[in-house]
Amino acid sequence: MKDFAVFWGCTIQTRFPFIEKSTRLVLDEFKLPHRDIDGFTCCPEKSLINNIDHSLFVLTAARNVALADEHDCDIVSPCTGCVSNLATVKGELKYNPVEKNEVNSLLKEVGREFKGTAKLSHLVPFFHDVVGLQTIKQKMKKSFSGLKIALHYGCHMIRPSHALKNDDPLNPKKFDNIIRALGAESMNFPTKMMCCGQGLDRVDQHDLALFMARVKLKELKSLGADAMVLCCPSCFLQFDNNQYLMEKEGEKLGIPVIYFTELLGLGMGYSAEELGMNQHRSDCAPFIKKWEALLKKPDDEAIIENDLNTAGALG
Repeated sequence: MKDFAVFWGCTIQTRFPFIEKSTRLVLDEFKLPHRDIDGFTCCPEKSLINNIDHSLFVLTAARNVALADEHDCDIVSPCTGCVSNLATVKGELKYNPVEKNEVNSLLKEVGREFKGTAKLSHLVPFFHDVVGLQTIKQKMKKSFSGLKIALHYGCHMIRPSHALKNDDPLNPKKFDNIIRALGAESMNFPTKMMCCGQGLDRVDQHDLALFMARVKLKELKSLGADAMVLCCPSCFLQFDNNQYLMEKEGEKLGIPVIYFTELLGLGMGYSAEELGMNQHRSDCAPFIKKWEALLKKPDDEAIIENDLNTAGALG
């Protein structure tokens, strides 16, 4: 496996250090050849920078990819937005040699060159395609059998599909496959592919952002989801932090929000406290309590109880 640099982006290390911690623990446990590269900047964020100055958006992203090119390594990121933005620019420059030459003429002034040789991957498809489901299963010490997990893919793990090419953009399966490999049920529900709405907060539309989060959270509550598992720090901000704000106003939602590597870490034997899950705004204790109770039961008893819970939710 080729060495890869972890592209953390802006949000994880500044707002969610527990996501960084769980990611580093998981990468180390799997003995994956990862490294940090000095000099990475904002990817940059698409909805703001690209709408203000497309040339600056392209140049900034190209510089980040050029850093990985120089170190002869690929890029893997726990942020879907970062991968989407970098892949968008990499694809644009691949098919536009004139623009690529213009970018490199500017990068030359700071001793850089965009070649575009670094492969870009988000953490979820990387674990599915490169690490592999069988290896993931072998690393798990604890099963999530009997739990109903609602996945949130988000917009950017699979889009733009022409640049990322890592899953079906309309009917993705890889995240679901990983959850099933961990023993849990990956739920199907109408709003599964719905945008989280967090981008609305960035343009001063907070009430609309809350509305979009509320739609999905209320549906998951009605369906009896044990937790939402996601893979994007912006989506985490939307469903964890904004759910907390809604609950402060009296809404009873109670959906634990768990990042992908936190779930892997739990399965490998780390405690919720070691992973920093006690720093979430929305309480994960109900999920942990139910999971620990299921782990103490024989497999057949847990399966029967899960079937009864599913029948009750449908009835």
